[in-house]
Amino acid sequence: MIRGPGSPLSFLVAGWTWILLTSLVGLATFLGIVRGSPLPPGLRMLHVHGALIGGFVQMITGFALGAIELAGHEAKRTPHRALFFGLNLAALGLAAGSWLRNSNLIIAGGLFLLAGFIPMARNMIKALRTCPGWTSLSGYFFGIALIGLFGAVVLGEVLAGAWFPTWHGILRLGHVHGGLLLFLALGTVGTIQLALPPLMYRPLRSAGLGQTVLLLLPAGAAGLVTGFILSSVHIQLVAGSCLLVALALCTWNLFQTWSHASQPGSSATDHLMTSLFLLFTMTLTGMAVGINVLWTPPVMPYGTLHLVAYTHMAFIGFLLQAIVGGLCCTLPALLAAQRVTSQKKRPAYRAVLERIMNRWRALQVSTLNFGTLGLVLIASLTWNLPLSSPWIQTAAWVSFGLLLSNLTWFTMKIAQVVGTPPSPERAGAHH
Repeated sequence: MIRGPGSPLSFLVAGWTWILLTSLVGLATFLGIVRGSPLPPGLRMLHVHGALIGGFVQMITGFALGAIELAGHEAKRTPHRALFFGLNLAALGLAAGSWLRNSNLIIAGGLFLLAGFIPMARNMIKALRTCPGWTSLSGYFFGIALIGLFGAVVLGEVLAGAWFPTWHGILRLGHVHGGLLLFLALGTVGTIQLALPPLMYRPLRSAGLGQTVLLLLPAGAAGLVTGFILSSVHIQLVAGSCLLVALALCTWNLFQTWSHASQPGSSATDHLMTSLFLLFTMTLTGMAVGINVLWTPPVMPYGTLHLVAYTHMAFIGFLLQAIVGGLCCTLPALLAAQRVTSQKKRPAYRAVLERIMNRWRALQVSTLNFGTLGLVLIASLTWNLPLSSPWIQTAAWVSFGLLLSNLTWFTMKIAQVVGTPPSPERAGAHH
């Protein structure tokens, strides 16, 4: 099992560090909005690009490399140092360029990301193929997701260069929604559907329903992107309905798999199931927003704070939950394989690490959920109360405290798991 820069563990730790640091920037920006003294707009773009590229994309790559190592022959593995440094330089260039409003830095960061696209895509597909539920339809599904990532990066380069100013609005919509909907949303949901049943030691309850989801999700996501580009609310509502049905079927199928599993739940399964439910809720809310704007003027006013609450239900409620769930199951397996060479003694050490990850799991999930829902509550209160209201200020600080405490707590768990060595009797030929 390889170690150091370029190992799966290095991608995961570096990715979580990016998420942690950019989350602090995001929380500060959110408090600035609520307190009526918004921070410079460049900080928001730094927060977004740092979290998405340095955090989520890097961690997805780390999960993929980890799955390949755990399924293959360790002696033949080589560290992906060029990809590791390239991804982090890409994130740094995009974050710094966004903060400084320097298009050259943004373009350079995008080029680093494009250079790493082929090895990233190859490893992601290779890792997904290790899942027992993989089918030929899965290949098409994840191919669409990867096309979304590639397209989002290319469009981002065009936007940074300002080469087609008259098309700026359309290009920006394609850049944002191609990356978020086609890559992150589709890719994450598809991965959860593949990875969750093995975690529960059960096959997917209905393989046919799973295949239906793989057909409906890309159709709904592509329809939404089209609706956004054409500024057609009606297309968005039809596509959103398709996406909603697909998510409902996926969530129900996985819930049935979970309810019939003989193994008890874990932090990983709790977070992954919760992330799907919150994505379903976010999609339902998005459809309500679309219906709302059909009226002129809209029935319910919709401002910056409402947009922040809606998007962060996706980023925190869906993506962060999925990432935390992935870490809960991947870190113990990776560390056990790296530190204990004896196949017979490895499960005991892995069980120790899993117990650390599962400690206070209900509180871990609930603080993240209530912190996210706190953002929604604050946005809802602004319909009837001014930002200076003590109710809004109190809710903002409570939500801030819940999210910050959850991030701090989980970071301490990661540090404890990484810092827990195997006992001599478990290590075998420890290396």
